[in-house]
Amino acid sequence: MVLSSIRKRSGLLILVIGVAMLGFILTDLMSSGTSLFQKQQNLLLKVDDVELNYQIFEKELEENINIKFFNPNLGRVNISQSQRLSERDLFWEQKVDEIIIDKKLAQSGILVGNLEVWDLISGEITNNQSQLFGYFFREQTESGEWNQYDPSTIKAWIDMSDDNPQWFRYLFFKQSEIKKREVSKYTNAIKKSFYVTESEKKDYYTMQTQSYDGKYVFIPFNSIKSEVDISQDEIKDYYEDNINDFPNSPTRQITYFNFNLDASEDDKQSLLSEMNSLLADRTIFNKRTGSEEIIFGFSNTTELQEFVNEYGDNKYYEEKISNDDLNTLKNKYKSQNNVIGPYLEDNFYKMKRIIFSNRDSITLVSLERAVYASDQTLNQIYSSVNDFINNNSELDSLKALAKSINIRPREVRLAKMDESVPGLGPNRTIVRWAFDDKTNLNEAKYFDLEDKYIVAVLSMISESEHQKFNQVSAKIKQNLINDKKANLIKSQLANKTSDLNIIANQFDTEVKNISQLKFNSNTFGVEGSNPDVVGAFIGSETGVVSSPFISSNGVFVFEKTKESDVTIPSNLDTYNQVIIREYEAQVDAGIMDALRSNSNITDNRFNFY
Repeated sequence: MVLSSIRKRSGLLILVIGVAMLGFILTDLMSSGTSLFQKQQNLLLKVDDVELNYQIFEKELEENINIKFFNPNLGRVNISQSQRLSERDLFWEQKVDEIIIDKKLAQSGILVGNLEVWDLISGEITNNQSQLFGYFFREQTESGEWNQYDPSTIKAWIDMSDDNPQWFRYLFFKQSEIKKREVSKYTNAIKKSFYVTESEKKDYYTMQTQSYDGKYVFIPFNSIKSEVDISQDEIKDYYEDNINDFPNSPTRQITYFNFNLDASEDDKQSLLSEMNSLLADRTIFNKRTGSEEIIFGFSNTTELQEFVNEYGDNKYYEEKISNDDLNTLKNKYKSQNNVIGPYLEDNFYKMKRIIFSNRDSITLVSLERAVYASDQTLNQIYSSVNDFINNNSELDSLKALAKSINIRPREVRLAKMDESVPGLGPNRTIVRWAFDDKTNLNEAKYFDLEDKYIVAVLSMISESEHQKFNQVSAKIKQNLINDKKANLIKSQLANKTSDLNIIANQFDTEVKNISQLKFNSNTFGVEGSNPDVVGAFIGSETGVVSSPFISSNGVFVFEKTKESDVTIPSNLDTYNQVIIREYEAQVDAGIMDALRSNSNITDNRFNFY
């Protein structure tokens, strides 16, 4: 393919649009003149000693979104607000990983050289061109096969540089592929340190091949009906002795009251009167002609489509229904001649006109008007909200008044970077208010959410390293109840554990079988995930009923009846690569989590979003 043809295929205007958008955003941010751009206030992310400021992050985020979501048919970036928020969170995680891995790459000396980059782009050296660059340098034949351009043509394409409309996207992909190769080389260097001992091979072979049979009795805690008393002192002692089991992240609890902007009965009656006036014909005096004229209403107009489009909140639509459905409508709502209604349904006043009928079906056209609160009603609701706040400064008094006017408060807990408020949907404004240092405990705040007014109160602040006692006391109590029930079961089983059938009868349950259980299984019988029980069962003595084994939701008693013989092959070399691959998979899955755990990450997103 000649160079001119390639140039024609590069029709995307991503460079022009992307650079223009980025320039606009950056100029707007830089010219705002606010204290946001002071160094201390501008810090969005810090990983160890590496800092990332807000406007740089936003610039790179917009570039990323432009690349991924630009729609050439629409001539713009086609992305919803929820997608944008998701992309921002995803890009944030990518930036954290990028900063961490860049530091490791610098320490290791790993880099991707110019020849390696050229081979990624062209495939000239290894014939293994990166798939991303195929977007620029390959085309499909009529038979559906992919052609690959030769290196000289690719070089000519690149030499066009910023004269090429796709240059912006090409540079983005190039940096992305280089980064992927650097990370791959770093993780591969770690993987090269692995080796497998003969002992590991034998253990692996045994775990994969040996199986175990047996039987068991499971006694769930909820089957024990005996009353178990737990004192408050016991709960407090457990909390103090195990406080590190209850870590806490900063949270806020808000209590909010919902004032829906519903239309009043007067509003509904007013709208119904309007609908009735649209239904009937009107006589007006035409001063120009000096005579009376008739303005036809919904019942008689010959310009029905124009009438609906002018007076209705709906668009003109012809609806076909059966004769039975028509009779149902007429029986349910008032009807006269060829019109049914007006009537109220789904917060709309509706009236339907029959425009055609035959033996099989009826064709109707509807005119609909939405029921909404009038300005007078909105003012009354707003006044009520102000009175609600101003006359009841404390949360308890707000709750008492809300109960008297039949408004039910809702309590919700929020984390610092939550995008939504339960029951209200996406709303960063309320979340930011709840975490603002200037927001006082038990102080009411009014929010206008367009379809409702909200009065919110910050009802609890949790900043401690550990969860408060009252937050976890119910959970602790249940744990202590389970512990006491476990001890009760153990005492009842004392000296009676030699026969599983007797135990099953005693606790009104049954003996269940275990077949072909292997060490790498997490599931025990039909009781679901119980890896600890699997280990205890396999490690138990064959032919001996075990002592009670306590799990999170009950007590197991089991007997291993058989374990299969294992003959370990003299040569286990085939398992060497299998084990290595498992180790390598663990590196791929956990390398970034491990590196993050050793990094000091400062997240200031809350100050900006």
